[in-house]
Amino acid sequence: SLLDVTIVAVALPTIQQDLHASPAQVQWVVSGYTLTFALALVTAGRLGDALDRRRIFLLALGGFVLFSAACGAAPDITLLVVARLAQGLAAGFMAPQNSALIQQLFRGAERGRAFGYFGATVGISSASGPIAGGLILALADHPGGWRWIFYVNVPIGLLAVLLGLRLLPRTRRSGRG
Repeated sequence: SLLDVTIVAVALPTIQQDLHASPAQVQWVVSGYTLTFALALVTAGRLGDALDRRRIFLLALGGFVLFSAACGAAPDITLLVVARLAQGLAAGFMAPQNSALIQQLFRGAERGRAFGYFGATVGISSASGPIAGGLILALADHPGGWRWIFYVNVPIGLLAVLLGLRLLPRTRRSGRG
């Protein structure tokens, strides 16, 4: 989900040209995602604590995959922005579950290592977004090739859902308010 913040940046000129969008409309592709991501964080974290982190994470991940496909299939800029807002919302629901699951599943030095790997993953994914986006655009060098920026999330996300269903433990409500 963090890769998606930066991977799209390199595709903006192509998206703008292909969808005949204004600069303001194209800005919403990036800013709208970030906005809905940020707005969801507190509520999503609280829901994960109150209900089941695994369930919230997997539902959000499924939504992220679905909305990624919708972004790739968007026939116009309006639908791309709407799908991107929904994608950011889903990503915002996933994010707090990551940290909470690490907190729950690991103890002591093992927890420190897990958070270290998580932090490295966040940094690498954010920094590699423009590179990955450029590679995807170079490989999909045709009108509409920008759509693969979003479609790349679908197989990765589906694999992550399957692995999450198999590997993530259910969490129980702690009873704390």
